[in-house]
Amino acid sequence: MVRPLDADGNGDCARAGAEESAPCRLRSIAGHALFEGIHFDSLSPLLARCEVRNLAVGQILLAPGQVNRQLFLVLDGQLKAHIDHIDSEDGFPIGPGECTGEISVIDCKPATAFVVAEEASRVLVVAEEDLWGGFLQIPGIARNFMQLFAQRFRARTEVMQEALEQQLRFEHMQKELAIAREIQLGMLPHDLDLDLGPEIDLAAEMTPAHFIGGDFYDVFPINADEYAIAIGDVSGKGVPAALFMVKTLTLLRTELLKSQPIEEVLRNVNQRLCEDNPTSMFATLIAAIVDKRTGRFRYVSAGHDPILFGGPGRLFRPLPPPSGILIGLDESATYMVESLTLSRQDILVLYTDGATEAMDREHRLFTLDRLTTCLDAQPTASAQGLADAVATAVKQFSNGAAPSDDLTLVVLRYLGT
Repeated sequence: MVRPLDADGNGDCARAGAEESAPCRLRSIAGHALFEGIHFDSLSPLLARCEVRNLAVGQILLAPGQVNRQLFLVLDGQLKAHIDHIDSEDGFPIGPGECTGEISVIDCKPATAFVVAEEASRVLVVAEEDLWGGFLQIPGIARNFMQLFAQRFRARTEVMQEALEQQLRFEHMQKELAIAREIQLGMLPHDLDLDLGPEIDLAAEMTPAHFIGGDFYDVFPINADEYAIAIGDVSGKGVPAALFMVKTLTLLRTELLKSQPIEEVLRNVNQRLCEDNPTSMFATLIAAIVDKRTGRFRYVSAGHDPILFGGPGRLFRPLPPPSGILIGLDESATYMVESLTLSRQDILVLYTDGATEAMDREHRLFTLDRLTTCLDAQPTASAQGLADAVATAVKQFSNGAAPSDDLTLVVLRYLGT
């Protein structure tokens, strides 16, 4: 709503229900910072040509591209200028005693920001011709106008400088995270030949959902015939999960290289993780030892997703999960071992829940059924072919949805006698 201010004081100053006289309302408006030090008699005829506009909460006063030929003086309430988009949390507050619209009035170009009422507000509307031909002809008002303009410019500069500093800090952090990711990925084995010989075809890969994450895998020789295989998923995301992952992987490698039963390996790793764990982080984990000569495969699990077992002429199915809880929670936990003897062309698939719990845009899960269906459709594929097929199927299912968790796979095809 816009109401004129009559020079004789009979106009409505837009204060609903106000009982003060019109001259008093004019004097109240004359108290704006723009008119500081100016005699009321000089202002009264100029103010009489202006209007007062009521703004409801959320009402847009100015928008980018809008032609504006008016200066708005905030009498009461609160406005906010949004530079990028109207819903942005960032912006410049404009309170009583301040003004807006001055840039477009000065340079005669369209507005470049959204100006929105943060709360119910009143603004005095000064037309361009009244500003230049009336108000700014008074030296004191011209001085005040320049001071207000300089204050606004300084405030904007400070906000922009702070935003720039935040952007620089963010870019620096991104670079550090990228380096951390390279270090983390560098800890995982990439040359999986490892002198495995003709008996074992093995592939492994990890796709982090973020720069760094908590998934890991490991493959390395224990002796001439036996190889350790592990896969794990640390709780949480980001730097804390990555640090816990490094600690877990280091402990696991150390224990697996000792001459001890594999169930003792997991028990010792769990105890070490429980000793100094103030944040109560934990991990799921499978650790296994495969003998490439005999095909014997022994494995333990700390609450991890079950290993999938299949091959030509045999649909993939979960292997019985041995008893064992998450590592890092209870130092008295014990772990059981399961074993089987692999035959030629048998396939084992170890994975993290980043595969089965990958989501599409409708938040539907990929599920274990889709994973086994994908594997069943590739009965003669190599280990790397199976890993690639799963990664492709998950990506196609997600249909552009951002991954919510790391995706890690270890695929073993036994080619021994």
